[in-house]
Amino acid sequence: MSKEVAKIKLLREGAQIPTRGSDKAAGWDIYSCTDEEVIIAPGEMVKVPTGISITPPPGYFGAIFARSGLSTKQGLRPANCVGKIQKNL
Repeated sequence: MSKEVAKIKLLREGAQIPTRGSDKAAGWDIYSCTDEEVIIAPGEMVKVPTGISITPPPGYFGAIFARSGLSTKQGLRPANCVGKIQKNL
């Protein structure tokens, strides 16, 4: 059985490849890639760059969910609660 892999490209200096918090983690952590600190006011929506491009393997998609700790303790979450990573056809 072959293993499908996502293609990840670093687009800018300082960008990081996603990592897993543990070998039992259900997903991967992505990181912001900014030149300066981002301060988000309550109720404000901000686009935060990651500096990476991800292409899921054929037949797969990627989803971006809020980290439970940040989302419940700080109220930080994607604007529509989940983001989708999909290859443009």
